[in-house]
Amino acid sequence: MKFSLSPRFTLVIIATLFFLPLALAWMMFQGIIEFSPVSTRNLGQLVQPPIAINWKNDEAETMGGHWVILHATPDPCPASCIEAVTGLRQVHKAAGRNQSRIRVALLLRRSHAELSTTLSEIYPPFHIMSEADGEIWSILEQIAKSSPSPSRAAGGSYLIDPLGHIMMFYETGSDPNHLRKDLKRLLTWSKLDEQS
Repeated sequence: MKFSLSPRFTLVIIATLFFLPLALAWMMFQGIIEFSPVSTRNLGQLVQPPIAINWKNDEAETMGGHWVILHATPDPCPASCIEAVTGLRQVHKAAGRNQSRIRVALLLRRSHAELSTTLSEIYPPFHIMSEADGEIWSILEQIAKSSPSPSRAAGGSYLIDPLGHIMMFYETGSDPNHLRKDLKRLLTWSKLDEQS
C-alpha cells in the first residue's frame, strides 16, 4: 500500500514552510518575540548603545572617516603601558593593506613633550592627543563605570567606527590579538569608512 498526500495537504505544507519564517521574522522585528544571541563573536566588550564623540577640528581631519583605535595613555607611562602601546603598533602593522583605513590615537591627560616623543619613537604613525578633563575623557570614564571591572577599563583601548561612535573597548592588560581579530572582521565586512 502506497502512502500519498492529497494535493491540498501538500500545498498547505509548502505554504507553511514559506510563510512561517516570514511571520517569525516580522514578530521579532515588532518585538513580539524577543531574541538575542547567547554570545557574540567579538572579543572586546561592546559599548551599547555606541557613544558618539566629537573630534576637535584638527582631529576631525585626521580621524574622521577612519576606524580609530583610541588608547587612554596614563602619565607616567610605566613598562606595562609601553607594552600595551607596542601591542597597538603590532595591531596596526598586522592590518597590512588596510592600514590606511585605521588611525591609532594615544590620548594623554596633559601635554607632555617627553612622553609624546617616547611614544612617537615606538611607532611614528601614532597620533598623540592631549586633553585635560575634556569631553573624550568624560566619555571614557562613563564607559569604564559600566564595565565588569571598572578599574581596568578606563586605561584601555577603545575602537571607534568611521562615523565617530565608540563601539568596543578592551580593558587594560587585554591581549592585543583580541583587538586585531575584531578589527580584521570589521574591516572585512564593513564599508562604513567608504561611505563617510
